[in-house]
Amino acid sequence: MPKFDKKILCKMMDMVALSEDKFNAVQWINDNFKNFLEENAYSSKKENEKSDNDNEKAMDFINNYVSKLQLYVQQVNYAIEESSQQLISSMPRIVKEAKSLQTDVQDLQKRMFLMRQEVAAVQEETGECMTTLERLNSMQIKLQNAKESLQESDGWGNLIAGLEDGFERNDLKDICDKIVALQKSLLAQEQLPGHTDRQSQVEDFKNRLEALASPSVVHCFAEGNVTQAQHYVTIFAAIERKSQLLQYYRAVQKTALQQKWKQTLELQVTESATQQQHFLALFYDHLMENCQGQVKWCSQVFEDQEAREQPFLLLAEILPALQPSRYDHILQLLKTCNERLELLQRYAQDNHTFVMQINAYLKQSGIQLNKELKRNLGQAIYDYFYKFIEQYPRFEETNLSTQIDRMITTQTHISDAVLHLKDVTSKVFDWLAEALARCSNITGDLALCNFINLLGSIFKRILEQFAKTQRQLTLNAGVNSESSWSLLQYTLGLLECLADFQQRLQKFEKNLHERLNLLEQKLRDSQHALINFYQTFEGTEHRRLLSTIREFQQKRLEPSQDTQISLGIFSNIYDSLKSYFRETHDITLNILLQPLEMHLSRIQPPTETNQIHMEDMPDFCFAPQESITQIGQYLLTLPQHLEPLLLAPSPLLKQALEICNINYSQPTPSADILLSLVVAQCFILYQTQILQIKKLNNASARQMAIDIEYLSSVVEEFGLTLSITLNQILILLKAAPENYLALSAGCEPRLVTAIRQMRNIISTQ
Repeated sequence: MPKFDKKILCKMMDMVALSEDKFNAVQWINDNFKNFLEENAYSSKKENEKSDNDNEKAMDFINNYVSKLQLYVQQVNYAIEESSQQLISSMPRIVKEAKSLQTDVQDLQKRMFLMRQEVAAVQEETGECMTTLERLNSMQIKLQNAKESLQESDGWGNLIAGLEDGFERNDLKDICDKIVALQKSLLAQEQLPGHTDRQSQVEDFKNRLEALASPSVVHCFAEGNVTQAQHYVTIFAAIERKSQLLQYYRAVQKTALQQKWKQTLELQVTESATQQQHFLALFYDHLMENCQGQVKWCSQVFEDQEAREQPFLLLAEILPALQPSRYDHILQLLKTCNERLELLQRYAQDNHTFVMQINAYLKQSGIQLNKELKRNLGQAIYDYFYKFIEQYPRFEETNLSTQIDRMITTQTHISDAVLHLKDVTSKVFDWLAEALARCSNITGDLALCNFINLLGSIFKRILEQFAKTQRQLTLNAGVNSESSWSLLQYTLGLLECLADFQQRLQKFEKNLHERLNLLEQKLRDSQHALINFYQTFEGTEHRRLLSTIREFQQKRLEPSQDTQISLGIFSNIYDSLKSYFRETHDITLNILLQPLEMHLSRIQPPTETNQIHMEDMPDFCFAPQESITQIGQYLLTLPQHLEPLLLAPSPLLKQALEICNINYSQPTPSADILLSLVVAQCFILYQTQILQIKKLNNASARQMAIDIEYLSSVVEEFGLTLSITLNQILILLKAAPENYLALSAGCEPRLVTAIRQMRNIISTQ
């Protein structure tokens, strides 16, 4: 067999590819054939010169590769045979070692089983021993306790005798030490009979010690002696009576503050009335100064966090207990004072200033009061003032009513009455703004809902003045043209005044809604802030007030026919205003229509005697009647009277007119709108007058048609046309009797029948 160089063989054949998982024989042969062609390119070129037969090249490649593959297979077979011989020769040794290993495993399992049995036996024996040891240890402890109890019992009598001796000598230190020893002995004798009696006996000794020390304790607290106070703190803490010591401290301080309160009131009696009103601010200043000093003193004496809270707990206890109470003294001042609201504002501000000072000091000193103490302190400061908050709406109503009574006076002349209404409207809302400010200053808006409820009666009194002025306008309305134009000016002035009142009321109500929303937020957030007015509000009243605020807010959200007017709170006032707007506008129309009514009342159908010779005369021979011409002349003079008043109306008057009639909202001069309303009303009056006629001959019908046509030509000067009804009456009046039925087609049946009967036309139907 020929031998090939290994490197040459690897170079010629990629044998590694045979071991790949995705080996492709065809691809592998093609790749190697391509490599063969590239490596033998030169020799092939020479061969091509000798022969161009490609099949010979392929055969050469196949022969070469077949021989190479045979060589590779022989080498692989040799390697497999050699590995198999080695494995066969080593198999007996491997089987022998496996059997030996199995024997060792079985021996190990037997040893582990024996070991587990030995461990279980040891655990059983040890458990019994431990139980016995625990029982013996418990018995030893009980015996030891009994021994100690007996020893303490033996020493109890000695301690009692020592205590009695200490009480005879008033030796507080020795008494305290003996009581401490008794307390320890009492704990040791807890298991002996008579423990309750011994416990009561110790409490009696503590009471005797407290009674013995109390005069000195009160004296040192009153003197402010830090050293002695610290000594008594040590004694009372040792006998577990520190809470009683704090009560002594607060009692001493309350006595001193009560005395200061009486001195403040007595000094104010000798002052002027104005100076007497400063008593609360002066006392609050003293309380604040005393509180700051006591915080420092308590921190030195008691030396714990609870000590720094004692001055604030003292404030919470002393303020409700003052005699006379703040409420009684302020009520006495209110009875002798004319400016009650101003006085309440002063004391409300004093309360607010005092709370602000306390909050600022707490923040500065880093003292954190617990929630309950913070609430109690706020309650103590504001509690007396809640009664004044309940009374505030009544005070405010009396004040507003008094101001309105002084303001409202009867005016004889209508022009003065309208001007007076404008002045009243302006001043009333100025007073309401001041009252709203007082409501915030005095009650923090807690009385805002009650204040809103009383406003209805205030506004109704103002509306009564509008009604009186309207009645004056109605009574003063006459047929004299000169006075009519003056009255027209007054009615427009009244409309403007009504619009001014409505606009101010809208702004005022919007302000009320904002204040209600702010009040709701303060009530909900009050518990997360420092001491404040809203935090101390009683729970049931707190919920009631929130419910009332929601009712007002719900009214505002309710759908309204006129969203530009009604905001919910004073919906009944807005409804009354709408009627006043319409009534005043009707008065305006009535003033302008009075001359027309007078002329229309004079229209009478011509008599047959006067009209019999005109039966066959042409239409141009007829002339409008005098009353109709007077109506036309009057209508033609209206623009020159209306335009000066309505050519450029004020925004308030424009707003009032739009409320009275939607037509005024059109982009048309208000004078033209009013003129069109007058003409429309004139048409209604005229057609009513016509339909009241019982009998009408042909000449009279022609005369009346001429009158209507004249009126039509007059209104055309204003860009207006006849009403539909009057236009149909004109058609029916002009229709010849023989063509009446045909010409009446499309007219209102009621009019067709009325005119036919009036003209005595025989129906063919």
